Amino acid sequence: MDQLPRQNHLKAKRKPFQLNIMVVGESGLGKSTFMNTLFNTDLNDTSVPRVPQDTKTVDITPVHFELEEEGVKLNLCLIDTPGFGDRLNRKEDVQPILEYIDKQYAAYYNAERSSEFRRGIIDTRVHACLYFISPTGHSLKDLDIETLKELSSQVTVIPVIAKGDTMTDEEKDSFKKMILEDLEYHKIPIYPSAYPDDDRDDMQETLQHVPFAVMGSDSLVDLPNGQQVRGRAYRWGTVEVENPAHCDMIHLRELLIIQCLHELSDLSHHHHYHGYRTSLLRKDGRRESFMKCDEEYDERMDQLKKNNEQAMGQREEEMRQQFVELVQTTEDDLKRREREVYKIPTLFFFYSWDG
Repeated sequence: MDQLPRQNHLKAKRKPFQLNIMVVGESGLGKSTFMNTLFNTDLNDTSVPRVPQDTKTVDITPVHFELEEEGVKLNLCLIDTPGFGDRLNRKEDVQPILEYIDKQYAAYYNAERSSEFRRGIIDTRVHACLYFISPTGHSLKDLDIETLKELSSQVTVIPVIAKGDTMTDEEKDSFKKMILEDLEYHKIPIYPSAYPDDDRDDMQETLQHVPFAVMGSDSLVDLPNGQQVRGRAYRWGTVEVENPAHCDMIHLRELLIIQCLHELSDLSHHHHYHGYRTSLLRKDGRRESFMKCDEEYDERMDQLKKNNEQAMGQREEEMRQQFVELVQTTEDDLKRREREVYKIPTLFFFYSWDG
């Protein structure tokens, strides 16, 4: 039995993990450089994307990479959105993004209904959306608010402040506070605060840095001690990407790769995809009693499981009490019989023999 965790670990290690990240934000915010910095590798790819998506306003360009570290493989798909926010009329820029997200849900839904679904479904659904916010130092733009409202209803959104090295610590703290106030006022859910999980490790340190103020750099800079690190050199000093005093890159990396990689995939499936699947089933006029993917289904099943566990616990306690009472009754009966045996008088017969 003690080998089961090891077997599960080896089985999970053989199968590559899948992580699909969408990057949304205006041009010029350093999204491509940031992604190279986030995964500490060169993710630039000039090849034709596997599934090119051509739209009138925004080009959705997913690019696939395979990363490996200590025998663990990660199939990474970066979904860029070039052209977002570049037009004067930006209201329609979010629509191609929403259509792409829906298209991936539809592909997974059709694969589930296929007779070959047991062979494994290639998951192209968006697991997380990094939304880049321009470092204006003011409140969110109308484009940001409307886009975040639409995106958060279909995918897990993580807000990111681009070019965090262009602001002082006081400016970053003030800007973060204003962003959080705007998100709360407009009731826009963001990850991870809007998706509590009892099984999640303590993330108080990480939550303090949301939204993450980040920066990217493809070049190495020399520190006074001779060490080379990713960063940017200015006349007034050097900004280090990996230095938590300079930006929140390590906190965002820890959230995505170390703490919540598997959780993001589960959240995409059990929350956003189930909502999509539920809407499709309701269009067919199916009643709630037949809908196993209803948005309340998981909650009802969890409650039913808890009720069953409580009932089983109570039943087990009752059976234990009945067994104890039965043993006690049997023991008392045996003692009673033993006492009765000792109370029976002993009769002695004497025979005399004449002769």
